[in-house]
Amino acid sequence: MSEVLGPSQDTQPLIEEIPSRLDEQHTITTETLGFLIHPNIPIPPRSSGGTGSPNLKIADIGTGTAIWLLDVAKTLSATTTPTTTTCHLTGYDISASAFPPPQTLPPNVSLRTHDMRVPFPDAELGTYDLVAVRFVSSASTRREWARAVTNIAALLKPGVGWLQWIDSCNFALYNSVPGTSRGACREIYDGVQSAFVPARGGDEGDEVVIGLMMREAGDVRREEVFRDAGLVDVHEDVFSTDRLQEPELELREKGTRNIIVCFLGCLEGLVGVEGSGWTSERIARVKQDAMREVDQGVYHTLDQVCIVGRRAT
Repeated sequence: MSEVLGPSQDTQPLIEEIPSRLDEQHTITTETLGFLIHPNIPIPPRSSGGTGSPNLKIADIGTGTAIWLLDVAKTLSATTTPTTTTCHLTGYDISASAFPPPQTLPPNVSLRTHDMRVPFPDAELGTYDLVAVRFVSSASTRREWARAVTNIAALLKPGVGWLQWIDSCNFALYNSVPGTSRGACREIYDGVQSAFVPARGGDEGDEVVIGLMMREAGDVRREEVFRDAGLVDVHEDVFSTDRLQEPELELREKGTRNIIVCFLGCLEGLVGVEGSGWTSERIARVKQDAMREVDQGVYHTLDQVCIVGRRAT
């Protein structure tokens, strides 16, 4: 969740995420999708003989506060038999800034720092039943995303290991009350987009295919990237954040405030960067104005993209 796959990462500031925002994002997303683990993925996995695997190993890339792993650990403890299945859960992130204190974690949960753009240690390759990736892309080109998918797919057990990748795209702003302004929210989004979305090159590999700041002009064939990485049984679902129309959950307002705080965190990393045009004073102003717009009914939608695939034998 705090890992960011996007353009020019060597020159972009690393965004230190707010743990409470990450936890709220997880809650909103889980309500929207309706699952922690996609129903196409068998957990516990089935071995070639059709029996349940006695040792279940799961990784979470961009783990942030490890809230997804902890929720999965609770779910598995209620659905697996401790005497027949041992679960080991590992969270990876490029930064440890959002990690909870180690002493608060269950004994079968561990957290490590690693950049998914770099191959994982040899000892970890081919050892995972499931690797989940969540909200790590700002605007990833086909080439850079394929490199990350290939690195992560190498972690999967041949024949049985699954990759689940969840990310967002197609941000849009809407009014729910006539005559209200979206100007401050738009200023924030435009500022992040101009800083984090790469210019499109002429090569197909330069096409942006996934990430919070991308806008899909058509079918970008994300499933092909999974298949090229040696994955089979590939399937993509796309859900709108506006999918659940339950006023008591307040998902629309909570989600909009959450994403505005996320965008503001990105812009804070540009303060002091020559030519960015962003100052602490400007950020404070647009934050106040944007939250006022949300009070007046302005809201956002995003597409939540979930792609799953199994490593071939």
